[in-house]
Amino acid sequence: MSIESLNKRFSNPHVRFSQHEALMMVDLENDHGHASLTTFGATLLSYRPRGGEDVLWVSETALYDGKKPVRGGVPVCWPWFGAYDPAALGADPSDAHKKGHGVARYALWDVESVETVGDATQVVFVLRPDDEIRKAWPLDFILRLKVSLGQSLEMTLVGENLSDRDWQVSEAFHTYFSVADAEGLVVRGLDGTPRVDKLAGGARGVQAGEVRMSMPMEQVFLGHGGPLVIEDRGNGREIVIERENSASSVLWNPGPEGVKAFADMPDDQYRKTVCVEVANALEDAYALKAGASHAMRMRLSVRG
Repeated sequence: MSIESLNKRFSNPHVRFSQHEALMMVDLENDHGHASLTTFGATLLSYRPRGGEDVLWVSETALYDGKKPVRGGVPVCWPWFGAYDPAALGADPSDAHKKGHGVARYALWDVESVETVGDATQVVFVLRPDDEIRKAWPLDFILRLKVSLGQSLEMTLVGENLSDRDWQVSEAFHTYFSVADAEGLVVRGLDGTPRVDKLAGGARGVQAGEVRMSMPMEQVFLGHGGPLVIEDRGNGREIVIERENSASSVLWNPGPEGVKAFADMPDDQYRKTVCVEVANALEDAYALKAGASHAMRMRLSVRG
C-alpha cells in the first residue's frame, strides 16, 4: 500500500506515514510528545516527551534497507529471546532458519488501526505468518503490537496461539535507551532479585541494592515484575519503566570490545546507550496454550 493511500485510509491529525530509504515510517505527534516507528519489525525508533530529549537511542550508522533490523529503538523479540531453544517447539527441520531473537523483528508488519483514545494517539500493528516466517516457525499465530502515545509511552505485545498444540514463549522489548554515559549508570528496582550473569558462564546470585552498569554487561534478572528506574544523571532525568506480565529484566551493553562486532554501531557509541529490557526469559518463559493469548506491556515515562 502506498504512503498516500495509508495516509488517506488511516487519516488522523496526529499520525503521518512517510518513507525513509527502504522503510515505511509511522510518526505520532500530539500534546504529549512525539513517537516514530517503522513497520519493519514494528520497531519503535523514537520517543520524545513534550519539551524533552529522546528517550531512545538509534545508531548513527543504522541500516534502513529492510534486510536487517535497525540498530536501536525497541526491537520486538518473539517467540524466543536470544538464541533459539529447542524446548520452545522441539527440534524440527526449520531450525536452520531460526535467527536470533525470533521472527518478529525481521518481518514486515501491517498497520491494523489508528485512533485517538482520550488524549492519547494509538496505532496497532499486526503480524501473521507468511511463507518466510513459516520456514522458522511453522505453527499458526497472530501477533499484535499496540503503541499508545499519551502522558507516557505504552507498548503492548499480544501473541495468540492459533495452532492445535502448545508451545513455549520467551520474549522481550529489547529497548536501547539514550543516556549521557552508560559507564557506572545506576538502575534501581532490582534489589533482592535472582540474577544470571551471562558473561560469567551463567553464574547465579542475588542482586544486592541498586545495579551499577559496568562494560561489558549481560545480566538477566528473574522472577520480578516491578518498576525499574534508570538514573540518567548526565541528562538530568530519570527514565521510569513499568510493566505487566513480564517477570524478567535484562541489562546489556557490549562494551568497548564487543561493540566492534557490530558494523552498524560506531565503536564509541557503547557509552551512549544501555539496554534495559522488559522480558520473559530463561525460566520465566511461559507455555502458550493452543487457542490462548498472552499480553506483555511496557510503559515508559520521564521525570527530572
